[in-house]
Parts: sequence; structure tokens; C-alpha cells
Amino acid sequence: MKRTQIPGFIDVIQVDDPQEIIELNHDARIDRRFDLRWPILNWLIVRRALNVLSFAGNRFPTMIARDSASRASAQAKLGAALDARAAAVRQGPEELQELAEWLIGSVPETQVGIAVQQVVGRLFSPTFAATQESWDAAKILVTAPRSPNVLRTAWWILSGKLHRAKRLLAGMVGADLAAVNGIGIAAHNIVNSLQQMKRLYSDLSTRRALSPEEAVRESLAAPVSLLRQATSHGEISGCPFSRNSLFVLAIGRASKAPGGQSLVFMDESWSGCPASQWVPAMLEGVWKRATSSR
Repeated sequence: MKRTQIPGFIDVIQVDDPQEIIELNHDARIDRRFDLRWPILNWLIVRRALNVLSFAGNRFPTMIARDSASRASAQAKLGAALDARAAAVRQGPEELQELAEWLIGSVPETQVGIAVQQVVGRLFSPTFAATQESWDAAKILVTAPRSPNVLRTAWWILSGKLHRAKRLLAGMVGADLAAVNGIGIAAHNIVNSLQQMKRLYSDLSTRRALSPEEAVRESLAAPVSLLRQATSHGEISGCPFSRNSLFVLAIGRASKAPGGQSLVFMDESWSGCPASQWVPAMLEGVWKRATSSR
């Protein structure tokens, strides 16, 4: 852990060790309450994240506190629904054809995001139809919370561009914020996974050597980072923290380290991803459909 602290201005702790992240995620003092007002830079970081990851006065599920019963219930319900669809998508159904063709190389690189968004969107709405406009909206949504270009993000917020992007995506899935998160945020992690899978697929010897399960395991990409807030003073792994300390959990980097695989979906934790079975199954289906066509 690395703590940056200037009293009254900033108190941020960067964490990229897998075991420390796992330990923090099991500590009830480390939460997504995000009710802080001080230090000032912590407040600005949280304010930006909540501006992006909220819509119509409601936070995205990924920004709701651990003690929310409605969040837990909705998360479990969605997880069960996606788990029930994992077996079918693992077989490489027709809906994955465009992604399989992209993996092979017969579909332009620029189409992968739209194709992923289409597959994810159909989980929530049978009439969902991804477009270049909806994918551009998703790129705004995923960039805005952590972009180093703060002025551009501020302009997106003040000009209404960010709101229009969220309104477009929400309108495509009946304002279901779990679905908006899926087509606007999580879809990018799937794209990153597929891009790694394509590198594996492009090497003939690697393609022949890997089973579908192995190809998926070597391809899975986690989000870059997650935010958490300390709700009380304490210490963990020798690092003291204060109430309102912000933890930046660098799970993208940590998931690639030994012992970090479970961080891709935050397995066996209160904040675990509901799609932890469906996403690997879908990737496996893409690999199977692509390799069977050769």
C-alpha cells in the first residue's frame, strides 16, 4: 500500500497487492458509502465518480454500499439469471458469430465494441440493437470517471454530453442501471479480454495447444481499479488509515499477479460481479465457434 496524505487536502491509499486487496474487501470498515466531504481532493474524486456513475438520482449498483439490502438482493437475482444462461452461451451459439469472425480476422477491429455491446445488451432487452452511437456513449461513460483529462470530463458534465450518453444507454435498456453498467462499463472489460484472446488465437501453435478453458483463463481482463472509502479509523497490513481515506484498488494490475485471479470478478466477496460465470462462458463460446470454423 502507498498512502498519499496532506491533511485537509488529500488522503488516498493505492493498493495493488492481491492479498491486501482481498483483505480490504473483507474488512467491513472499507465500503462504498461515499458520503465524505473532506479532504477536499477526496471529495472531488468521489464527486466525479458519482456524477458519472449515477442516473436520474440513483447510483449504479457498483457504487452502492455493502449494507444495502436492495443492492444485495438485486445483485443475487441478476447473478442467478446470468448463471442460468452460461451453459448455453458456452457452446458458441449463433449470437456469437460476429465476435468469432472478429477473432478470426474477417470483421474490422472497430466493430468489436459494438458486437460485444450487442451481446451484453440482449441479456437485458430482447430488442436491444447496438450502434456506433451507443458504443461512443459507452466510451464516454467508461472514460469519464478516471480520465487524467479533468477539464475534458468537466466539459462533458457541464455541457450535458455525459448526461446525454447515459440517457441514450438507459433508454435502450428500460433505465435498468445494472444493464447500463453492463453495456456502458463492463462491456469494455470484455473487449479487453477478447483483444488478449485474439493475440493468443493469431499464433497457430498457441491456438492448437490451448483448450477453450485455458484460452479464457489467459485472456480475462479485470477493470483498471475500484474506489473504496474508509468509514472509520484503523490500520491494515501495517498501513494506518483515517475515516474518509480513499482506497484505490488497482485490480487490473493485481489480477495478473500470483494469487490475483479471483480479483477479475471479485469472487466470493460482497461486491462480486454477477456475471462471473457468464463472461468466461461467453468468451469460451467465442473461442469454440472461431476454432470450429477452421
